[in-house]
Amino acid sequence: MSDVIGSPALARLAFWAKNMTAIRAAGMEWPGFGYTDGEWRRFGVLAAAIDDASMNKYIAVNAVVFIALAAIGMVAVFLPVASALFPDPAKTPPLEFVLVLAGTALLILGAGLPLSLAVAARLCATPAIRQRLSGEPGDAALLHKVGFQIARVSAIMCGVFVPGTMLWIAFNVEAGPIVTVLKLAAIGAMAASIAYSRYGAPKEKAPSA
Repeated sequence: MSDVIGSPALARLAFWAKNMTAIRAAGMEWPGFGYTDGEWRRFGVLAAAIDDASMNKYIAVNAVVFIALAAIGMVAVFLPVASALFPDPAKTPPLEFVLVLAGTALLILGAGLPLSLAVAARLCATPAIRQRLSGEPGDAALLHKVGFQIARVSAIMCGVFVPGTMLWIAFNVEAGPIVTVLKLAAIGAMAASIAYSRYGAPKEKAPSA
């Protein structure tokens, strides 16, 4: 089977490449998402096909789609399962409740995030972008690697979530204010990271002739 992927999949890889190269140019990295020098060079070629306006639209569309999928997951999966298993909320066993919540989170992250990325790429890849993209051998393997990384990080995050939550319960920690502060800090850090990588990072100089 050929290792060259078609236009929709190549667009997904190109938008991912644009995001990762912007993060790298800002001197940052995402734990769990490492690439070889050759893969970074390929990312650079793919990223060059994505203009900034399309990338900004991609980020916005992905956020909207993922939030919608997360809401569907909570309403269609978590609430029915929790209601069936724990009809009396006052008698809900903490471990079982946390496991159901973690399983739902794993489903939303592991399946919902790749789907939202694919939908955003399809909606934001203009004809001009598709024309600039050209597949090469190795693209399929690189796209598979990205998918595996997303699944692995999702599993780790949800795996940490279960024992972490159980510790909160075991020590009877009043987590409300703490969680609120941490959520606000995380949102602020992410917003600052994206803004810096898109607008504040030093631009690479074109090589002199």
